[in-house]
Amino acid sequence: MARRIAVIGGGVVGCSVAWHLAQRELGEVVLIERDRLGSGTTWHSAGNLTWRPGLHHDATVLYAFETLKRLTAETEQDTGWLKTGRLFLAHEQPAIRRLEGYQEQATRRGIESRMITGKEAAGLHPLLAADSISAAWFNPLSGRVNPADLTAAYAKGARRRGARILENCRATGLTVRDGRVRGVATTTETIEADDVVVTAGLWSRALLTAVGVYLAQWATEHFYVIADVTPRLPRETPSFVAPEDLLYGREEVGGMMVGAFDENAKTIDSTGLPEPFAFTLFSPAWDKIAPYFEKAVTIFPALESAPIRRFVNGPESFTPDDVPLIGPISDIDGLYVCTAMNSGGVTYSAAAGHMIADLLAGAEPRFPVTAFAPERFGAKAKDVAWLEREISAVVSRGYRQTNL
Repeated sequence: MARRIAVIGGGVVGCSVAWHLAQRELGEVVLIERDRLGSGTTWHSAGNLTWRPGLHHDATVLYAFETLKRLTAETEQDTGWLKTGRLFLAHEQPAIRRLEGYQEQATRRGIESRMITGKEAAGLHPLLAADSISAAWFNPLSGRVNPADLTAAYAKGARRRGARILENCRATGLTVRDGRVRGVATTTETIEADDVVVTAGLWSRALLTAVGVYLAQWATEHFYVIADVTPRLPRETPSFVAPEDLLYGREEVGGMMVGAFDENAKTIDSTGLPEPFAFTLFSPAWDKIAPYFEKAVTIFPALESAPIRRFVNGPESFTPDDVPLIGPISDIDGLYVCTAMNSGGVTYSAAAGHMIADLLAGAEPRFPVTAFAPERFGAKAKDVAWLEREISAVVSRGYRQTNL
Protein backbone atom coordinates (compact mmCIF):
# COMPACT_ATOMS: atom_id res chain seq x y z
CA MET A 1 0.00 0.00 0.00
CA ALA A 2 1.26 3.48 -0.87
CA ARG A 3 2.53 5.67 1.94
CA ARG A 4 -0.18 8.14 3.01
CA ILE A 5 0.95 11.68 3.85
CA ALA A 6 -1.37 14.38 5.20
CA VAL A 7 -0.38 18.05 5.17
CA ILE A 8 -2.44 20.31 7.46
CA GLY A 9 -2.67 23.93 6.29
CA GLY A 10 -2.98 25.36 2.80
CA GLY A 11 -0.98 28.56 3.00
CA VAL A 12 2.07 29.20 0.86
CA VAL A 13 4.19 26.91 3.06
CA GLY A 14 1.71 24.02 3.13
CA CYS A 15 1.21 24.16 -0.63
CA SER A 16 4.98 24.17 -1.14
CA VAL A 17 5.32 21.14 1.13
CA ALA A 18 2.59 19.30 -0.81
CA TRP A 19 4.29 20.11 -4.14
CA HIS A 20 7.71 19.01 -2.96
CA LEU A 21 6.35 15.76 -1.52
CA ALA A 22 4.38 15.01 -4.68
CA GLN A 23 7.36 15.91 -6.85
CA ARG A 24 9.51 13.36 -5.03
CA GLU A 25 6.72 10.74 -5.34
CA LEU A 26 6.93 9.98 -1.63
CA GLY A 27 3.37 8.71 -1.37
CA GLU A 28 -0.28 9.69 -1.63
CA VAL A 29 -0.40 13.33 -0.53
CA VAL A 30 -3.53 15.04 0.78
CA LEU A 31 -3.53 18.72 1.78
CA ILE A 32 -6.16 19.81 4.29
CA GLU A 33 -7.17 23.49 4.39
CA ARG A 34 -9.68 24.87 6.92
CA ASP A 35 -11.02 27.51 4.51
CA ARG A 36 -9.54 28.49 1.14
CA LEU A 37 -5.91 28.28 0.12
CA GLY A 38 -3.87 31.19 1.45
CA SER A 39 -6.71 32.57 3.58
CA GLY A 40 -4.87 32.60 6.92
CA THR A 41 -1.82 34.90 6.75
CA THR A 42 -0.42 34.26 3.28
CA TRP A 43 -2.90 36.54 1.53
CA HIS A 44 -1.79 39.73 3.31
CA SER A 45 1.95 39.07 2.98
CA ALA A 46 4.05 41.78 1.34
CA GLY A 47 5.56 39.05 -0.85
CA ASN A 48 9.15 40.31 -0.71
CA LEU A 49 11.98 37.93 -1.51
CA THR A 50 15.57 39.07 -0.91
CA TRP A 51 18.93 37.32 -0.87
CA ARG A 52 21.56 38.35 1.64
CA PRO A 53 24.58 36.68 3.23
CA GLY A 54 23.91 34.66 6.35
CA LEU A 55 22.57 31.34 7.55
CA HIS A 56 18.87 31.73 6.78
CA HIS A 57 18.57 34.04 3.75
CA ASP A 58 21.37 32.82 1.54
CA ALA A 59 21.07 29.30 0.09
CA THR A 60 17.38 29.19 1.01
CA VAL A 61 16.61 32.32 -1.02
CA LEU A 62 18.77 31.27 -3.97
CA TYR A 63 16.74 28.06 -4.00
CA ALA A 64 13.54 30.13 -3.91
CA PHE A 65 14.65 31.98 -7.06
CA GLU A 66 15.40 28.62 -8.70
CA THR A 67 12.02 27.28 -7.61
CA LEU A 68 10.10 30.22 -9.05
CA LYS A 69 11.54 29.51 -12.50
CA ARG A 70 10.88 25.79 -12.31
CA LEU A 71 7.39 26.17 -10.85
CA THR A 72 6.32 28.71 -13.48
CA ALA A 73 7.62 26.51 -16.29
CA GLU A 74 5.93 23.42 -14.87
CA THR A 75 2.52 24.91 -14.07
CA GLU A 76 2.27 27.84 -16.50
CA GLN A 77 0.93 29.73 -13.48
CA ASP A 78 2.25 33.28 -13.14
CA THR A 79 3.56 33.97 -9.63
CA GLY A 80 3.73 37.72 -10.12
CA TRP A 81 7.51 37.66 -9.76
CA LEU A 82 9.05 41.08 -10.38
CA LYS A 83 12.77 41.64 -9.87
CA THR A 84 13.36 45.13 -8.49
CA GLY A 85 16.47 45.01 -6.34
CA ARG A 86 16.48 46.36 -2.80
CA LEU A 87 18.04 49.35 -1.04
CA PHE A 88 19.40 48.68 2.45
CA LEU A 89 19.48 52.14 4.06
CA ALA A 90 21.89 53.10 6.85
CA HIS A 91 22.41 56.06 9.16
CA GLU A 92 25.16 55.18 11.65
CA GLN A 93 28.58 53.58 11.32
CA PRO A 94 27.71 50.14 12.78
CA ALA A 95 24.96 49.73 10.18
CA ILE A 96 27.25 50.93 7.39
CA ARG A 97 29.97 48.48 8.45
CA ARG A 98 27.47 45.62 8.37
CA LEU A 99 26.41 46.56 4.85
CA GLU A 100 30.06 46.81 3.78
CA GLY A 101 30.47 43.27 5.06
CA TYR A 102 27.53 42.19 2.90
CA GLN A 103 29.17 43.87 -0.07
CA GLU A 104 32.46 42.09 0.53
CA GLN A 105 30.71 38.72 0.56
CA ALA A 106 28.65 39.57 -2.51
CA THR A 107 31.77 40.66 -4.42
CA ARG A 108 33.52 37.38 -3.63
CA ARG A 109 30.56 35.55 -5.13
CA GLY A 110 30.28 37.67 -8.25
CA ILE A 111 27.01 39.35 -7.27
CA GLU A 112 26.71 42.83 -8.78
CA SER A 113 25.62 44.67 -5.66
CA ARG A 114 27.24 47.92 -4.58
CA MET A 115 27.62 50.41 -1.76
CA ILE A 116 26.20 53.78 -2.78
CA THR A 117 25.75 57.30 -1.41
CA GLY A 118 22.47 58.89 -0.41
CA LYS A 119 22.48 60.84 -3.69
CA GLU A 120 22.93 57.64 -5.69
CA ALA A 121 20.15 55.95 -3.70
CA ALA A 122 17.84 58.89 -4.49
CA GLY A 123 18.62 58.29 -8.15
CA LEU A 124 17.22 54.77 -7.78
CA HIS A 125 14.20 55.70 -5.66
CA PRO A 126 12.51 58.94 -6.78
CA LEU A 127 10.96 59.69 -3.36
CA LEU A 128 14.08 59.20 -1.23
CA ALA A 129 15.71 62.32 0.27
CA ALA A 130 19.42 62.09 -0.47
CA ASP A 131 20.47 63.72 2.82
CA SER A 132 18.25 61.48 4.99
CA ILE A 133 20.71 58.57 5.00
CA SER A 134 24.46 58.22 5.29
CA ALA A 135 24.90 55.30 2.88
CA ALA A 136 23.06 52.44 1.25
CA TRP A 137 23.70 48.99 -0.15
CA PHE A 138 21.96 48.19 -3.42
CA ASN A 139 21.26 44.48 -3.71
CA PRO A 140 20.01 43.36 -7.14
CA LEU A 141 18.93 39.91 -5.92
CA SER A 142 15.56 41.02 -4.65
CA GLY A 143 12.01 41.30 -5.85
CA ARG A 144 8.49 40.30 -5.01
CA VAL A 145 5.77 37.82 -5.85
CA ASN A 146 2.02 37.87 -5.51
CA PRO A 147 1.59 35.53 -2.50
CA ALA A 148 -1.82 34.28 -3.67
CA ASP A 149 -0.43 33.46 -7.12
CA LEU A 150 2.61 31.70 -5.68
CA THR A 151 0.32 29.63 -3.46
CA ALA A 152 -1.87 28.79 -6.46
CA ALA A 153 1.20 27.72 -8.45
CA TYR A 154 2.40 25.37 -5.70
CA ALA A 155 -1.13 23.94 -5.42
CA LYS A 156 -1.47 23.50 -9.18
CA GLY A 157 1.87 21.75 -9.33
CA ALA A 158 0.93 19.46 -6.44
CA ARG A 159 -2.41 18.55 -8.04
CA ARG A 160 -0.75 17.80 -11.38
CA ARG A 161 1.54 15.38 -9.58
CA GLY A 162 -1.34 13.57 -7.92
CA ALA A 163 -1.85 15.38 -4.61
CA ARG A 164 -5.41 15.80 -3.35
CA ILE A 165 -6.36 19.21 -1.93
CA LEU A 166 -9.33 19.56 0.40
CA GLU A 167 -10.58 23.11 1.02
CA ASN A 168 -13.22 24.06 3.61
CA CYS A 169 -12.08 21.05 5.62
CA ARG A 170 -10.83 21.95 9.10
CA ALA A 171 -8.49 19.63 10.96
CA THR A 172 -9.94 19.14 14.43
CA GLY A 173 -7.31 16.84 15.88
CA LEU A 174 -4.54 14.32 15.34
CA THR A 175 -4.99 10.60 15.86
CA VAL A 176 -2.03 9.20 17.79
CA ARG A 177 -1.71 5.59 18.88
CA ASP A 178 1.20 3.57 20.28
CA GLY A 179 3.58 6.50 19.88
CA ARG A 180 2.81 7.04 16.20
CA VAL A 181 0.58 9.41 14.30
CA ARG A 182 -2.25 7.53 12.59
CA GLY A 183 -4.32 10.20 10.93
CA VAL A 184 -6.22 13.47 11.07
CA ALA A 185 -9.76 14.09 12.26
CA THR A 186 -11.50 16.78 10.23
CA THR A 187 -14.91 18.42 10.00
CA THR A 188 -15.76 16.33 6.94
CA GLU A 189 -13.93 13.01 7.27
CA THR A 190 -11.26 11.10 9.12
CA ILE A 191 -8.10 10.86 7.06
CA GLU A 192 -5.77 7.96 7.77
CA ALA A 193 -2.11 8.81 7.37
CA ASP A 194 1.30 7.28 7.91
CA ASP A 195 2.88 10.72 8.17
CA VAL A 196 1.40 14.11 9.07
CA VAL A 197 3.04 17.47 8.38
CA VAL A 198 1.54 20.37 10.34
CA THR A 199 1.87 23.58 8.32
CA ALA A 200 -1.07 25.32 9.96
CA GLY A 201 0.62 28.58 10.90
CA LEU A 202 -1.45 30.36 13.55
CA TRP A 203 -3.27 27.14 14.40
CA SER A 204 -0.27 24.79 14.63
CA ARG A 205 0.34 25.23 18.35
CA ALA A 206 -3.24 24.44 19.39
CA LEU A 207 -3.35 21.33 17.19
CA LEU A 208 -0.20 19.92 18.74
CA THR A 209 -0.92 20.96 22.32
CA ALA A 210 -3.87 18.58 22.20
CA VAL A 211 -1.43 15.66 21.80
CA GLY A 212 1.02 16.92 24.43
CA VAL A 213 3.42 18.72 22.11
CA TYR A 214 4.15 22.39 22.81
CA LEU A 215 5.47 24.54 19.99
CA ALA A 216 7.44 27.66 20.89
CA GLN A 217 5.44 29.97 18.66
CA TRP A 218 3.06 32.83 19.32
CA ALA A 219 1.32 35.37 17.13
CA THR A 220 1.52 39.16 17.04
CA GLU A 221 -0.10 41.95 15.12
CA HIS A 222 2.03 42.90 12.12
CA PHE A 223 1.18 45.88 9.96
CA TYR A 224 1.85 48.05 6.94
CA VAL A 225 0.09 50.90 5.14
CA ILE A 226 -0.22 51.76 1.47
CA ALA A 227 0.06 55.49 0.73
CA ASP A 228 -1.02 57.25 -2.46
CA VAL A 229 2.21 59.11 -3.10
CA THR A 230 2.89 61.82 -5.67
CA PRO A 231 4.60 61.29 -8.00
CA ARG A 232 3.48 57.70 -8.55
CA LEU A 233 6.19 55.10 -8.27
CA PRO A 234 7.23 52.98 -11.27
CA ARG A 235 6.70 49.24 -10.72
CA GLU A 236 10.42 48.56 -10.98
CA THR A 237 11.35 50.94 -8.13
CA PRO A 238 13.68 49.09 -5.74
CA SER A 239 12.14 48.05 -2.43
CA PHE A 240 13.85 49.22 0.75
CA VAL A 241 14.70 48.27 4.29
CA ALA A 242 15.84 50.69 6.98
CA PRO A 243 16.73 48.31 9.83
CA GLU A 244 17.79 51.01 12.30
CA ASP A 245 14.31 52.50 11.91
CA LEU A 246 12.60 49.05 11.80
CA LEU A 247 11.10 50.00 8.44
CA TYR A 248 10.58 48.28 5.11
CA GLY A 249 8.59 49.09 2.00
CA ARG A 250 8.11 48.95 -1.74
CA GLU A 251 5.98 50.14 -4.63
CA GLU A 252 2.37 48.94 -4.68
CA VAL A 253 0.21 49.79 -7.72
CA GLY A 254 1.94 53.15 -8.07
CA GLY A 255 1.61 53.88 -4.37
CA MET A 256 4.06 53.12 -1.59
CA MET A 257 3.86 50.33 0.97
CA VAL A 258 5.46 51.19 4.32
CA GLY A 259 5.64 48.62 7.10
CA ALA A 260 7.35 48.19 10.44
CA PHE A 261 8.69 45.45 12.68
CA ASP A 262 7.22 46.75 15.88
CA GLU A 263 8.98 47.10 19.22
CA ASN A 264 6.87 45.64 22.03
CA ALA A 265 4.62 44.03 19.43
CA LYS A 266 1.07 43.25 20.50
CA THR A 267 0.70 39.51 21.01
CA ILE A 268 -2.34 37.54 19.95
CA ASP A 269 -3.68 34.27 21.39
CA SER A 270 -4.66 32.41 18.23
CA THR A 271 -7.11 30.23 20.15
CA GLY A 272 -9.20 33.36 20.76
CA LEU A 273 -9.51 34.36 17.10
CA PRO A 274 -13.07 34.54 15.78
CA GLU A 275 -14.41 31.79 13.54
CA PRO A 276 -14.22 31.81 10.65
CA PHE A 277 -10.90 33.63 10.51
CA ALA A 278 -10.23 33.77 6.78
CA PHE A 279 -9.03 36.77 4.78
CA THR A 280 -9.48 38.63 8.06
CA LEU A 281 -7.61 41.65 9.47
CA PHE A 282 -7.47 43.45 12.80
CA SER A 283 -8.44 47.08 13.28
CA PRO A 284 -5.83 49.63 12.15
CA ALA A 285 -3.22 50.30 14.84
CA TRP A 286 -2.59 53.97 14.10
CA ASP A 287 -0.94 54.60 17.46
CA LYS A 288 1.50 51.76 16.85
CA ILE A 289 2.56 52.72 13.35
CA ALA A 290 2.75 56.49 13.98
CA PRO A 291 6.36 56.69 15.27
CA TYR A 292 7.61 54.48 12.45
CA PHE A 293 5.71 56.45 9.83
CA GLU A 294 7.28 59.65 11.16
CA LYS A 295 10.72 58.14 10.55
CA ALA A 296 9.61 57.07 7.08
CA VAL A 297 8.53 60.66 6.30
CA THR A 298 12.05 61.83 7.14
CA ILE A 299 13.47 59.47 4.52
CA PHE A 300 10.62 59.83 2.01
CA PRO A 301 9.16 63.36 2.48
CA ALA A 302 6.36 62.78 -0.06
CA LEU A 303 4.70 60.50 2.50
CA GLU A 304 3.85 63.48 4.72
CA SER A 305 1.03 64.63 2.45
CA ALA A 306 0.12 61.27 0.92
CA PRO A 307 -3.36 59.89 1.71
CA ILE A 308 -3.36 56.42 3.24
CA ARG A 309 -5.17 54.11 0.86
CA ARG A 310 -5.14 51.04 3.10
CA PHE A 311 -4.02 49.86 6.53
CA VAL A 312 -3.19 46.15 6.68
CA ASN A 313 -2.91 44.76 10.21
CA GLY A 314 -2.84 40.98 10.36
CA PRO A 315 -1.45 38.19 12.53
CA GLU A 316 1.95 36.59 12.03
CA SER A 317 3.54 33.78 14.05
CA PHE A 318 7.03 34.20 15.52
CA THR A 319 9.48 32.13 17.55
CA PRO A 320 11.73 33.36 20.40
CA ASP A 321 14.85 33.21 18.20
CA ASP A 322 13.23 34.41 14.95
CA VAL A 323 13.88 31.05 13.24
CA PRO A 324 11.04 28.82 11.96
CA LEU A 325 10.10 25.44 13.43
CA ILE A 326 10.80 22.76 10.81
CA GLY A 327 11.37 19.09 11.51
CA PRO A 328 10.15 15.92 13.22
CA ILE A 329 8.53 15.60 16.64
CA SER A 330 10.65 13.10 18.57
CA ASP A 331 7.95 11.55 20.77
CA ILE A 332 5.46 10.87 17.96
CA ASP A 333 6.72 8.91 14.97
CA GLY A 334 5.57 10.22 11.63
CA LEU A 335 4.70 13.69 12.91
CA TYR A 336 6.47 16.73 11.44
CA VAL A 337 5.97 20.48 11.72
CA CYS A 338 6.74 23.32 9.35
CA THR A 339 5.42 26.45 10.99
CA ALA A 340 6.11 29.84 12.59
CA MET A 341 7.84 31.53 9.67
CA ASN A 342 8.44 34.83 11.50
CA SER A 343 6.69 36.87 8.81
CA GLY A 344 8.80 35.11 6.16
CA GLY A 345 6.44 32.50 4.76
CA VAL A 346 6.98 33.49 1.14
CA THR A 347 10.75 33.67 1.66
CA TYR A 348 11.02 30.30 3.41
CA SER A 349 8.31 28.43 1.48
CA ALA A 350 10.53 26.82 -1.16
CA ALA A 351 13.32 25.74 1.21
CA ALA A 352 10.85 24.63 3.88
CA GLY A 353 9.11 22.35 1.38
CA HIS A 354 12.45 20.90 0.33
CA MET A 355 13.51 20.34 3.96
CA ILE A 356 10.33 18.41 4.74
CA ALA A 357 10.65 16.33 1.58
CA ASP A 358 14.26 15.50 2.47
CA LEU A 359 13.22 14.42 5.96
CA LEU A 360 10.42 12.18 4.74
CA ALA A 361 12.63 10.72 2.03
CA GLY A 362 15.43 10.02 4.51
CA ALA A 363 17.72 11.92 2.16
CA GLU A 364 20.82 13.95 2.89
CA PRO A 365 19.41 17.43 3.63
CA ARG A 366 20.15 20.17 1.11
CA PHE A 367 19.90 22.79 3.87
CA PRO A 368 21.19 22.68 7.47
CA VAL A 369 18.23 21.57 9.59
CA THR A 370 19.58 21.73 13.15
CA ALA A 371 18.79 25.42 13.65
CA PHE A 372 15.14 24.78 12.73
CA ALA A 373 14.59 21.85 15.16
CA PRO A 374 11.06 22.35 16.53
CA GLU A 375 11.88 21.10 20.04
CA ARG A 376 14.96 23.27 20.58
CA PHE A 377 13.31 25.37 23.33
CA GLY A 378 12.53 22.37 25.53
CA ALA A 379 10.12 22.83 28.44
CA LYS A 380 10.11 26.61 28.02
CA ALA A 381 7.72 26.16 25.11
CA LYS A 382 4.99 25.34 27.65
CA ASP A 383 5.38 28.69 29.40
CA VAL A 384 2.88 31.02 27.76
CA ALA A 385 3.96 34.08 29.77
CA TRP A 386 7.58 33.55 28.72
CA LEU A 387 6.53 33.00 25.12
CA GLU A 388 4.47 36.18 25.00
CA ARG A 389 7.35 38.26 26.42
CA GLU A 390 9.90 36.78 24.05
CA ILE A 391 7.70 36.99 20.98
CA SER A 392 6.71 40.60 21.70
CA ALA A 393 10.41 41.51 21.78
CA VAL A 394 11.71 39.32 18.94
CA VAL A 395 9.70 41.04 16.22
CA SER A 396 12.00 44.08 16.30
CA ARG A 397 15.07 42.33 17.73
CA GLY A 398 15.00 39.64 15.07
CA TYR A 399 14.56 42.20 12.30
CA ARG A 400 17.60 44.15 13.47
CA GLN A 401 19.69 41.00 13.85
CA THR A 402 18.73 39.75 10.41
CA ASN A 403 19.38 42.99 8.57
CA LEU A 404 22.13 44.65 10.64
